[in-house]
Amino acid sequence: MNGQTFANPFKTELPDDQPLIIMSRSFEAPLALVWKVWTEKEHVAHWWGFGKNEVIEYDVRTGGKWRIVGLSPDGTRWVMFGTYLAVEPKRMIRNTFVVEGMFEEDERYYEEHHFEERDGRTHYRSISNFPDIEMRNATVDTGMEWGANVSMAKFDAILERLKG
Repeated sequence: MNGQTFANPFKTELPDDQPLIIMSRSFEAPLALVWKVWTEKEHVAHWWGFGKNEVIEYDVRTGGKWRIVGLSPDGTRWVMFGTYLAVEPKRMIRNTFVVEGMFEEDERYYEEHHFEERDGRTHYRSISNFPDIEMRNATVDTGMEWGANVSMAKFDAILERLKG
């Protein structure tokens, strides 16, 4: 988006014939630590998005809800929320994702986050499933891949600090 490069960027796939965004990367940390930073509210506020965040709700369990209000550096306010449809600790999270003002509750999309540890590293893969390719492309056009990489750079910094 702004020419910034990332040490460990996502590999992103956009299948031509499916309304999916598939993103994958690895973390230089064991799964237990990655899971902690991914699922604990106090950490999420520091790595989510590319501005300041207020984590209103973050109940990572099947049936739990999440809601994050973000403020980007240009003053744009984002409200994102959803429901956790399935949580298998240290393995998988499936949730809905809604962005107020962009995609409303009836236009929500679904995300799956998969985590696997191999040789002390955690391998991560997400699949975002949209109602149609147009909605997927509109999401990509917001700069979401850049934002995801900014988030993961902050995530990596938290991991390094906690590995101490």
